[in-house]
Amino acid sequence: MTSDETTNDDDFTPDDFTPDDFTPDGSAPDGLAPGGSVPDAGPLPAPGSAEFGDAEASFISEMGSLMERWGLPQATGRLFGYLLLRNKPVDLDTMTRELGQAKSGLSVAARQLEAWTLVRRSTRPGSRRIDYEAVGDLQHLLLVNNAHMRKFTETLNSGIPVARGEARDRLASLAGLFDGYVQQTEALVADWEARRAAAAS
Repeated sequence: MTSDETTNDDDFTPDDFTPDDFTPDGSAPDGLAPGGSVPDAGPLPAPGSAEFGDAEASFISEMGSLMERWGLPQATGRLFGYLLLRNKPVDLDTMTRELGQAKSGLSVAARQLEAWTLVRRSTRPGSRRIDYEAVGDLQHLLLVNNAHMRKFTETLNSGIPVARGEARDRLASLAGLFDGYVQQTEALVADWEARRAAAAS
């Protein structure tokens, strides 16, 4: 297999996947096993191996366990942890060598992370090889989530006039909670962007 052929499994557009494709409801896009597991996802090299020190391997493993609770495969979380520790973009061949996992599984994991806007892809001049790097500016992801929360709040508010007694109070309380969540998140993002702009000036 030629070098170009090795990257064919990575030829896709971001529109092929959305975050909804990777929910814990058991559905999965092409390339995922039933239940959303990444195929051929072998274990990481042992702590203290030639590729990872103890602390680095522990961080990668913990990120995998954390993101599994979000409904993503553990292998996808481990890849995110790995990319967070890299100082420059990494191609699939390097990931395969350093993580000790099959390229097919890592390719699917990278696509999942890109669909969640947690990583971005890039190409090198004159090459079809794809590189991935962790994204450091995730404020837009928070704002997208806020849009869903705002719609949820509006739906809760629409139920208040038709509810009675304790049900009405419960709906009003929930609507107030999520409205506060939306406002606080927007304020947090605005403050973070202002501090980042000030630091860059």
